[in-house]
Amino acid sequence: MNQGELTFAISKRFFLTQTEAGEIIKFILAEITRDLKKGERISLRGFGSFNKEKRSSRKVRHPETGKIITIPERITVDFNPSESLMQNLT
Repeated sequence: MNQGELTFAISKRFFLTQTEAGEIIKFILAEITRDLKKGERISLRGFGSFNKEKRSSRKVRHPETGKIITIPERITVDFNPSESLMQNLT
C-alpha cells in the first residue's frame, strides 16, 4: 500500500474527500517526523514503535578497490513491531 491507496481507503471509510484524507495523513506524518527529530519515541499501541537511532561511523573495505574507507555516522529510524501486529501477520 502506498500513500495514495491509504488516502483513498481513509476517504471511503470516513466519507471524506481524498484531499481531506490526504491532509490528515500529511499531518500525522509531520507530527511523527517532528517528534522523531526531537529524539522522542513514537509508540502506536497494537502496531509498533519508531525510534531515532544514531549509527556510528565505521571503517570498511571497498569491495571493488580493496581500500579502507570510512562510512560517516548517520541517523536512521528503527521500527519495532508490536506483539499483536506480529500475531496478526501469522
